Amino acid sequence: MAISLDVLASFAPFNTLSHEYLVQVAEKANLREVSKGTIIFKRGRPFPEKVYLVGGTVDLIDSSFQVSTINPASESRRSPLNITQPTQVSAVAKSDVTLLAVDSDFIDLVLAWSESSDEDVDTSGVSLHDDNDWMSSLLQSPLFSRLPPANIRQLFIRFSGHKVQADEVVIKQGERGDYFYVLESGSAMVMDTAGKILAALRPGNYFGEEALVGDTTRNATVKMITPGKIMRLKKEDFRELLQEPILKFVTADDLKNRAPELPAYQILDVRLPLERRMQSVPDSRNIPLNQLRNQLKNLDDAVTYVVTDDSGRRSDVAVHLLTQAGFDSCVLRNAAQYYGGI
Repeated sequence: MAISLDVLASFAPFNTLSHEYLVQVAEKANLREVSKGTIIFKRGRPFPEKVYLVGGTVDLIDSSFQVSTINPASESRRSPLNITQPTQVSAVAKSDVTLLAVDSDFIDLVLAWSESSDEDVDTSGVSLHDDNDWMSSLLQSPLFSRLPPANIRQLFIRFSGHKVQADEVVIKQGERGDYFYVLESGSAMVMDTAGKILAALRPGNYFGEEALVGDTTRNATVKMITPGKIMRLKKEDFRELLQEPILKFVTADDLKNRAPELPAYQILDVRLPLERRMQSVPDSRNIPLNQLRNQLKNLDDAVTYVVTDDSGRRSDVAVHLLTQAGFDSCVLRNAAQYYGGI
């Protein structure tokens, strides 16, 4: 059942959104009919959606069994029934009711997009700021700050701009990667195959590099939320100008002869635990590649991370992720030769 934009805009915080963002929320919103006596949600439990009362009457019961009755005439019905997370009240349908439900994470993302991007994009999705804004964002990132100036000049020459529309899929999970992308204007979301939103993208954010570094298929889908403009770079140019200059290699001898005044190093093995069960470089730390992104916050930025090359392309992807996050990292060549010790 579809909901009208006027009804949607009667609720907070949707009343603060522009038309284009209201349309996006309306597409994600669900209207539900609930029978009298139904427990809508229970106190103290997490609930993934924000729920609003459209029609009927609902009782909200707190921990002291105090009851607040909400109906369409109540001023408080403009806010979600479950304001807090986890909920501090239980909600029971006192009559047959109609509810509006929207995923909480999606609401957070839409608010972030609208508050950070509305002034940056006109109705055609073209940036109203200087064209160099997206370039400045890139140059401030740890990944691009390590590039030689000549490479940076060539990168910006070889980027090509393309307008995109709301709901347009820029990259699709499972497809081969041909381009590296930067969002110049507009807003987008990163989703998995189930449609779960993994991240929000705003002007200056880049994406699509992991499939190029590892020569693998796309590991997520990127879909535009608003009209905008993307800058894209061919795979060959990405590898020549961005990947190869950043990818550094060391040998076991380099590590043995490492000057004492240089930062300490940690050897990382990004294979699965089963793969390294039989043999591995001594004193190496195992963080499988599929867990590395979540572990970045726990790493020490004063340490140089040396990734063993026995995981093939995964090693290159790991170094890219580490460098992108601002860590000093490199690849240990011929790691299998050092299973006996370094």
